[in-house]
Amino acid sequence: MRSEQQLIGSSAVTRELLAYLGKISPTDAPVLVRGETGVGKELVAREIHRLSGRATQGRFIALNCSAIPAELLESELFGHEKGAFSGAVSSYQGRMRLADGGSLLLDEIGDMPGALQAKLLRTVQEGVVTPVGSGKEIPVDVRIISATHKPLEELIDQGRFREDLFFRLNVIPIMVASLSDRPEEILELFDYFSDLYALDGESIKLNARSVSLLQSYRWPGNVRELENFCRRLSAIYPGEALSLYDLPSSFLPPGMVDLMGSDSIQDKKTASDAVLGQQTEALLSIADQDEYGMGRVLGITAAETPADFTFTDITLKDRVSDFERQLIVKAIAGANGNISEAARSLGVKRTTLIEKMSRLKIAKT
Repeated sequence: MRSEQQLIGSSAVTRELLAYLGKISPTDAPVLVRGETGVGKELVAREIHRLSGRATQGRFIALNCSAIPAELLESELFGHEKGAFSGAVSSYQGRMRLADGGSLLLDEIGDMPGALQAKLLRTVQEGVVTPVGSGKEIPVDVRIISATHKPLEELIDQGRFREDLFFRLNVIPIMVASLSDRPEEILELFDYFSDLYALDGESIKLNARSVSLLQSYRWPGNVRELENFCRRLSAIYPGEALSLYDLPSSFLPPGMVDLMGSDSIQDKKTASDAVLGQQTEALLSIADQDEYGMGRVLGITAAETPADFTFTDITLKDRVSDFERQLIVKAIAGANGNISEAARSLGVKRTTLIEKMSRLKIAKT
């Protein structure tokens, strides 16, 4: 959905999350959003802001605690007075005051320096901020939403995160599931991003086998990785119907390239696999009927076949693969290396021929 609701997904996990957000958003209690990198923690924070009603009173402000140098983070968060430090040529409100009346997302809260954690604790408890270079406390009305992918409990044990601050921020805990825990949403999200990044209104599409690959890949970068992948394909192949197996490996996530030859993909047979199976069965049938039948398929006459040729030298499966390899090599040579033309001469799709070449270890010329 692109309208008001920022979060999309029809899985039971996402529906449960949305229902939970509807319950907790109207309160002013601090929220701690946890989950792997790329799952959409900021989207959850924005949805809380929207549902809370604060969107009509104040702004949604985000601050990534790991993206700003420690020496500047305090000023960025609480503001500073003119001349408070070298380079402070004017006063600055800071993100906390900019979010007054609204919501402040403290992303990557686990990376906040220890000294600044104590100052944040006072702000959360008292609802006041003290700009750098000032002794004046300024009241603020801000809904604090924190987010992290790090195990804060372990950081507490290591002395790197204040336990009292953790309890203040973790009033309402939210865990956002990884994409691998809701695989039924992968295609839904792919279609959404395809429409979002479509050029001239034409979105990219995937064939059935590519959809199977898309859903089998783990997506360690979660929704962000899927979005970036879709955006890349939309920019390079605008409006095209694609087979991921035809794309250069540099365009695909390394894990997806590895998965292409794995058993997990082979378990998900598609129409292309069925065609391969039918062709192999046909070759086996010819071999059963006539010792030299396979030679005729390859355009080899009985006179060209070795006198000591038998199917008992190696397994029939190996012999079929050998003949199939020769047939493909001959077709490619006859097409001067043009894979599409070779596929037409063999009566198969280009993707089918490429898959066969990969399986039989036939290099592209």
